[in-house]
Amino acid sequence: VLWWPGLANSAVPVIERHQLECGNGFPCPEEIQRRVDFWIHVFRSWGTDQIVFHDTEHPERAYSVIVTEHACRRRRAGRDVENERRRIQNHLKAIAHKLGQRKPKFTATEKVYLALFPGHNRKAIQRAAQNIRCQQGNRDRFLGALERYGAYRAHVLKVLKQSGLSEDILYLPFVESAYNPQAYSWAGAAGLWQIMPRTARKLGLQLNATVDERFDPEAATWAAARYLSNSTNVLMNAARKKNPNISISEVNPFIITSYNYGVAGMRRAIDSVGPDYVDVLNKYRSRSFRVAVKNFYASFLAARYVARNAEEYFELPDVAPEHRYAALVLKQPTSIKRIEKVFGVDQETLKRLNPSLTRYVWKGWRLVPDGFTLRLPFRKDQWQRQVAYLQKLKPEQPGLSGTKYVVQRGDTACGVAHIFNVSCRDLVQVNNLGRNALIRVGQKLDIPGKPAKQKPVQVAAATPKAAIEKQQNTVVVKTTTETPMTQQKASWQVVQKPAETQTPVLAKKETTLAAASASVSVASEAQPSVEDKPELQAKEVFTALLESIKMGVHVGQANGKTVFSILVEPEETLGHYADWLGLRGTGELRRLNGIKHSRNLRIGQRLILPIPNQEKREAFEADRSEYHRTLVDEFQQHYEILDVEYYVIKKGDSIWRVASQSEVPYWVVTRLNPGKDTPAIGERLVLPVSKARKPAQEAPVHHSDSG
Repeated sequence: VLWWPGLANSAVPVIERHQLECGNGFPCPEEIQRRVDFWIHVFRSWGTDQIVFHDTEHPERAYSVIVTEHACRRRRAGRDVENERRRIQNHLKAIAHKLGQRKPKFTATEKVYLALFPGHNRKAIQRAAQNIRCQQGNRDRFLGALERYGAYRAHVLKVLKQSGLSEDILYLPFVESAYNPQAYSWAGAAGLWQIMPRTARKLGLQLNATVDERFDPEAATWAAARYLSNSTNVLMNAARKKNPNISISEVNPFIITSYNYGVAGMRRAIDSVGPDYVDVLNKYRSRSFRVAVKNFYASFLAARYVARNAEEYFELPDVAPEHRYAALVLKQPTSIKRIEKVFGVDQETLKRLNPSLTRYVWKGWRLVPDGFTLRLPFRKDQWQRQVAYLQKLKPEQPGLSGTKYVVQRGDTACGVAHIFNVSCRDLVQVNNLGRNALIRVGQKLDIPGKPAKQKPVQVAAATPKAAIEKQQNTVVVKTTTETPMTQQKASWQVVQKPAETQTPVLAKKETTLAAASASVSVASEAQPSVEDKPELQAKEVFTALLESIKMGVHVGQANGKTVFSILVEPEETLGHYADWLGLRGTGELRRLNGIKHSRNLRIGQRLILPIPNQEKREAFEADRSEYHRTLVDEFQQHYEILDVEYYVIKKGDSIWRVASQSEVPYWVVTRLNPGKDTPAIGERLVLPVSKARKPAQEAPVHHSDSG
């Protein structure tokens, strides 16, 4: 039942109760039953063109539903969304005020809302007026998820079984991605299991300009299983310290929630409150333990319920068939054009079977790397004749000299150079683009020369060899990456600490973003105003992000020895550094920097690197820069920038919180605001206003703390 604004006699949405039948594996405490009921309605009742307004602390207390093209963004929400929120708030405030009167007289609408508060507690209603949240419906996305579910169900179940995990976890992708392997969220999480870039490396997935295994449903499922297995071990140990007799079913809510909040976060919650999940929901206090986290387990239970009872709520679509294919491990880098010709398979089919390959490969600008497990349509003969012929062909390189590229919307000069793996400076000079490297849509650019020689990169094995053999068709392989455009060295210098430590310390010089991003610097900090606009234009944001990638290694002296060091950037891990340095593991980096295995890196932390020579230094800088340029490129593929605005820091704000509220990746905010890692109250940040492009419309919406 919908509440339509302006119709005073209409009823509020009715959140009916459901018989969950949870069983022993994943408990459904009575205290969260009504939360689950609310999320069941989100999945089964309301479409993505509908928004329901409800109470933050008690989601089942729903006030109204409106139809709108706008989303529930905390900032820059549509006028109709804000008007409806304000209308409900005014009614609740009026009710609370009248309850203080001797003989209150309520309007018809106020009576309907008052009935939502048993006991008519005035303070509870006053609090509720400040806790109105809006939630976008998910019915049509869930229906699409049910259609895709059949293609991946068998593999997900196999992985969960072999990993010793509950089979019910197969319902988690309904919550994460609506079972869409191409889903990409505003935070930069990607794929069926919505894995973040830095988490991908920890889980053994490749992410570079050629391959992003987060988009490979099979590889990503193994990675998610590794995460959940580790979460199970860590959280069971933490829970047993509080209650030696605790069961796995009692810890399962924490394990599921850790997929959203992190293992360390849930361990801290258990250490602080204890291993009772309901107690943690009610008593645990942390700035990051917010609405999305508190509702994550309830939304999982709801997705499981709706999927199991789908025929009751949907006219079910034809289910996608399970994927069957033949697998070939490439022995040398190979172009997509050659693969199409040798096997006679069209590119659309190859794309469907090999979703981890990036657009650089499909455009023919980069080769499919050696060691990659190429998937082909299933054939009993396993394509033996074609495979033998392919292996006899001479090695190839992507020919770029003489290539012309037609500029498309959203392109930048340095972004195009990154695509073709050539120097941005060379591309600017060859095309006479001038100091600001401005290009226009439709312009034809000459691509200078051939890419730098490819070099192998060691990728630490995340799965034992025996386990890999069992995985059969999964992708856990060695790859090659290529050296990207020439890098500008960052403006840093090395100074000395007092003599007793003899440890070099980095002192940051004043830095600004080059060219288009130079306008990011903010004046008049003492009197901030949101009325004026940043000089940075929406069309310049991706240029600014690319040009802010200055990954030079800093060189200093300590005790007469040369010391190489860097500052940790967002989405980087020790595993990344080990890969880029060609190390077998992170042990040497930990020893050199005194980092214990229980410690994580801090953004901005100075890290000393074991670099033996200039060649290793240049290779490290190139691979590190390519990684960050790939993050920019993926964000640009999935999101467009509509505007740029100022945000004034308020009490309790942090860069992470501002980024989350603005639905912009954390690393985007830090790059556009250099030197403002811990902004002061009243300080202004430059923020882009983004919108998902059409191919990314399947990305989930209900995990953000909007409202």
